Amino acid sequence: MLKARYAAGLAVAAAAFVGGGVAWATHGSQSTQAAAADFNAGSVSQIRSNTCVGSDGTYQDTTATYTGTATSSDPRLNGPVEIRARSVVNTTEGLGWLDGTLRVRGSSGNAYATFRGSIANGSIVGLANGNGSGNAKLVATFSSAFAQNAGFASGHLGSGSSTNTGVFFTQGSCQKTKQVKSTFIFRVHLRTNEVVPPVHNLRASADGSLTLDVTRDQTGAVTSGNVVFYVNYGFPGSVTITGLTVNQGSRGSNGPTVIDAGTGSVTDADGHGNVTKVVSNVSPSVLTALLANPRGYYVSLATSANPAPSGALRDQLSNPERR
Repeated sequence: MLKARYAAGLAVAAAAFVGGGVAWATHGSQSTQAAAADFNAGSVSQIRSNTCVGSDGTYQDTTATYTGTATSSDPRLNGPVEIRARSVVNTTEGLGWLDGTLRVRGSSGNAYATFRGSIANGSIVGLANGNGSGNAKLVATFSSAFAQNAGFASGHLGSGSSTNTGVFFTQGSCQKTKQVKSTFIFRVHLRTNEVVPPVHNLRASADGSLTLDVTRDQTGAVTSGNVVFYVNYGFPGSVTITGLTVNQGSRGSNGPTVIDAGTGSVTDADGHGNVTKVVSNVSPSVLTALLANPRGYYVSLATSANPAPSGALRDQLSNPERR
């Protein structure tokens, strides 16, 4: 369960937010200079992300490190930049907040600041507060395009402008999204007479299973899945297997491949053996369609003598076992 925080708009809500920044010395002769830099930080690492559902939509809570480059006429702000941030975004509304730290290893001196900002439709506006080399204090506006899994783009420290970036974020409960795993097993019996057109004068067959391991969200939608091909085959003599696939097509017709086991070309001298292949990260839309209408799909085994698209052996899918 995610405990949300309250974060008010750090810029002026529903009004233009014009950037600015200053750095001033705290020891010796007092001075004040403008502080501004442009930055991009699109290299993402150490990312941790969770989703939950609140009263007004789905929330994505992400903590990550973003690295890139800052460019400035001030050497303390000119160099590699590292941002470590936690962001919480209502993906339904496109609103959220983030806070974290920013460090620039400048060409001559460094700068470090903490920041907090509001997020609206992929843009951040906030305020950075920290220190720079030379006993300087740093206060600057902070704005950028932002995506939790892609980082910061066209960012401005102490410059730029943005509109409509204030948010109110109210503390409350947020139920974590549940991922439910299911396994579906199709028993397959591949035969020559199922091929279109049928393969004559070949005494061969293959038996086994096609297993779908799928993950669903709390709405029941398939979000990811793996497919396992397991087939024991028998041919009258030496055979070269060139493909094992799931194709879309009704009985009596050939159709396109939707899942490929990736067997490559394998020659078996005695014609008897096993093919076991795992296909990871199969498209959720393909898995959803297959489970909705399995009789509209078939498994095909192709050989060098009987290549795709017809193949040597085939079996039409039917209703699976569920575990």
